[in-house]
Amino acid sequence: MTSFSPDDKVRAIRPLTEALFRHVLYDEKPIFISDEATMLDVSMADPGELQRRCSSYYGTAVTLDDLRKPLWRLLPELEQSRRGLRKE
Repeated sequence: MTSFSPDDKVRAIRPLTEALFRHVLYDEKPIFISDEATMLDVSMADPGELQRRCSSYYGTAVTLDDLRKPLWRLLPELEQSRRGLRKE
């Protein structure tokens, strides 16, 4: 029997993950995204290409460290930046 990691936190940001796949990872299809998944886990793209695409769509510099954050943490941060809501 195969066991998956939970995905409750990712499901809670579903509109953000849908936007990610529509605007950034448009050439990939998600199968299952767990709460532990990072951008590097869900994409087959080169990390430099991921940084470029994310930086372009979200309007902020995206680092390799950012790509290693769980998506449920990263996507809300990037969305705040995209909408100009970054908290200082």
